[in-house]
Amino acid sequence: MKPLVLSILSLALLTGIVAKAQPTDVKYSNSFDEPNNGWNKVMQLSNGNTFLFNFSKDGIEVTVYNQNRAFASKKVLQSKLWEPRKMNSSVIEGLFEIDGKPVIFLQQLLDRTPTLFRIILDPNTGAMLKEENINELQRYGAGAGYAMAFGKVEQADFQVEKDPQSDCYAIVSFNSFAEESNNRIQIAHYNGSHKEINRVNYPSQGFKYINLIGLTVHSEKHIIACTYGYNTAASGGKDSRVIVSKLNAGDTNFINKQLENTADFRNTEAVMQFNPGTGLIQLMTLTITKGRQRSVGLAAIGVPQSSKTYYGSIYTLIDPESLYIVSSKSIGNSSADNVAKSEFGITKGFHGLPQTMVINPDNSTTILSEEMTIDQIMGSYGSVSYRTHLNNIGVTDFDVKGSETGGTVILKEQMANGLIEPLYMYNKSKGFWSFMGLGWARGIAPNNAFLSYDYVATPEGRYIIFNDYPENIERKAEKKYNKIKQVVYISDANTMCYKLNNGKAEEFYLFGAPKDDDYSKFCYVESSHYNPKTKTYATLMI
Repeated sequence: MKPLVLSILSLALLTGIVAKAQPTDVKYSNSFDEPNNGWNKVMQLSNGNTFLFNFSKDGIEVTVYNQNRAFASKKVLQSKLWEPRKMNSSVIEGLFEIDGKPVIFLQQLLDRTPTLFRIILDPNTGAMLKEENINELQRYGAGAGYAMAFGKVEQADFQVEKDPQSDCYAIVSFNSFAEESNNRIQIAHYNGSHKEINRVNYPSQGFKYINLIGLTVHSEKHIIACTYGYNTAASGGKDSRVIVSKLNAGDTNFINKQLENTADFRNTEAVMQFNPGTGLIQLMTLTITKGRQRSVGLAAIGVPQSSKTYYGSIYTLIDPESLYIVSSKSIGNSSADNVAKSEFGITKGFHGLPQTMVINPDNSTTILSEEMTIDQIMGSYGSVSYRTHLNNIGVTDFDVKGSETGGTVILKEQMANGLIEPLYMYNKSKGFWSFMGLGWARGIAPNNAFLSYDYVATPEGRYIIFNDYPENIERKAEKKYNKIKQVVYISDANTMCYKLNNGKAEEFYLFGAPKDDDYSKFCYVESSHYNPKTKTYATLMI
């Protein structure tokens, strides 16, 4: 895609928006040239300022806009601790507002040592207030690359989780090359002033391999971790379990509870969140199943399309005080499946993978799914590349007791370059970005950051936002659902917004209907940020 012009906007999604209309409360900045490389992210602060970040090999460029969306400041951050020139192999582990200031958690591999930096910025100018090397993992040895490539040893890593209700957060250090299993995971708990509350190694509990798959932070009181522990035939038998653990402030040991209904789980990932309205932990697990039959709660990814991997998903409610399991149910897409068949004539129904779990302002829960198929492309000299098809969206709603209350399907067909992993939307919501991820770096696949979709939940309404071709909107209106064209060339697209209402989805052009065939306004979906306090959605628009 050739360089174009972007604008930053702030959009209040109001109840007065109706189908086919354009929202009126839109403010634009002055236009500016599209950055040539790197990753772009918008962040709205509680002081009313909006930050635009561009992470590239030139450093971290920070542009600040004031409450009127007017330009206020620009800085290019350099460092003697971390290396800007290595940004294309770095990981942004999180981008949060803490104590009223933007805080970047940056991971880099320096001298073969995984290192995590905490960078604190001025909320008015974007200048760097403080930078620290806050943790280092074991230096990779000479055979580490071979072990990760062929020995199934996972890459050493960091993970950052923030409490949505406070400024407290936790940092997980995963040392995959530690000889003792009990030394592989360490969790540090911090308050909003970046003071360490606790630092404890996580117990392996008899498992040779253990991965942290979920974490919630509860102010300065405690943290709750969810892990997936497993053994192989060569390490004590093929046993596995999902474990929920609690660490109180000041304690040196975790309180652990193994979930009995997870004994046969394989390759499990999860989303875990705390619902302040119910006082319960919500855990959504996604695991590869052994069965080959489709059933409720199963979805598939094909690599290539003739080969399928089946997943099962379970929704569990947990009391954070006692770790008592309040309820545990298999997650299906029954409402979305019914809509796909009855309204759109899709005989196979809807078979989407859960991508994230969102707690709405009324404390209900929405699980967002997406139909995904992966093409494996064999090139010359044995090279392999991938394409990921990001198709129909499933919206499934649950009440505070964990019972499904409804849902719908929104038709979408997009093609991204590279291999996109399940739950990528959940990671994106935390400001996570990996330049090392296949296909998502701007230089490899410049269109990918404009693909997929956003979900915005306000007290007045809920919305799905993504880029689509105008001709697809016309075909949907004419009920020619089997004629939907796959979005590949993003410069021909316009941004659509779907307002969800009692199982229906009312659509309208976010930036106004196109004037002619050459007219396009589309947003950089991956850059967007919604501020629930101001009910404002900020994004980059071309």
